[in-house]
Amino acid sequence: MDFLNEVVLGNTIEIWLKGIAVTVLTAGALWVVVPRLVRRVTRFARSTNTYVDDAVVAAAAATKSFLYLAAGIYAGARLVELPGAIATLIDGVLASAVLIQIGLWLVEGYRTFLVHYRQARYLDDSAAATSFNLIRYAGSAVIWFFVFVFVLQAWGVNVTALITGLGIGGIAIALAVQSILSDLFASLSIIFDKPFLVGDYLTIDDYGGTVESVGVKTTLLRSVSGEQLVFSNSDLLSSRIRNYGRMEERRGSFTFGIVYETNPDVVSEIPGWVKEIVESEKLTRFDRCHFKSLGQSALEFETVYYMTVPDYKAFMNVQEKINLALMRRLTEARVEFAYPTQLLYLSRTGDLPADAAGTVAVDAS
Repeated sequence: MDFLNEVVLGNTIEIWLKGIAVTVLTAGALWVVVPRLVRRVTRFARSTNTYVDDAVVAAAAATKSFLYLAAGIYAGARLVELPGAIATLIDGVLASAVLIQIGLWLVEGYRTFLVHYRQARYLDDSAAATSFNLIRYAGSAVIWFFVFVFVLQAWGVNVTALITGLGIGGIAIALAVQSILSDLFASLSIIFDKPFLVGDYLTIDDYGGTVESVGVKTTLLRSVSGEQLVFSNSDLLSSRIRNYGRMEERRGSFTFGIVYETNPDVVSEIPGWVKEIVESEKLTRFDRCHFKSLGQSALEFETVYYMTVPDYKAFMNVQEKINLALMRRLTEARVEFAYPTQLLYLSRTGDLPADAAGTVAVDAS
């Protein structure tokens, strides 16, 4: 057994064998134990309602076999004395392996968190998918950038100048794509806050249309007349938006006038007639009807009711039925609708005798 005492690269063969044994045993033990622990924790995470632990488990499941080998080499290397160049090389390789594995953990945990967040918030439309993919790629790029920087630093590279140059370049790029980034963040705001959804009818200033899609930079609407309206997301959120898609009820109001010759007793009954007509419709909720004012040429009434559905076509159909029923009811009661009229008074004076002078009223309707 004297050969065990022979020295190779500053260590006896016995120490080398011990180092190799520790490396193999450590890597093997980790290769057997860690996957089993991950499977058990995964079963536990599935029984919970939170998605943070799912992200942690997914990150742990991304552990690669080279990490076990790196851990084994690190443990075995503690038993031997290595030359400076070889020790530096091994330290760089091990540090790089650990940093890459950390990057894999972070990226996989980040991706899983975003997926479960989307599912929890029911963000399954195409716009949400596109935006979440962008968020995922941007976040992953940031993670791998820092991993790359730390790997260079582990190999002794001075990264200060690199970071400074990238920072200046990043500012220049950000200024160049400022409008694009503004629209991107606006699209994220639309997705998370949900001020409107695909299918909602919106009015923005003098424009109106149904939302067809929400993209990374623009939102597309289809107007009633058929043309497509394109809004940048940042401009859209800075405008005053009226979202008719969120209506639970639609308010309807109308006025009508009858002639002054109508009997006051009949006038007092008209609000009750209107109430009966409105309540006879299944989709309406009557609010009020009042003899509003004594107009210039009519006795004016005002009626307010609510549609229990927001659909505009249904609203117009009901309004038409109410108008027809009101006309029939007033016709049966011999009540006439008023229309603008004027009385013109003519006066004759001059050569006529004093007792013949007077005025003549002419209906100038």
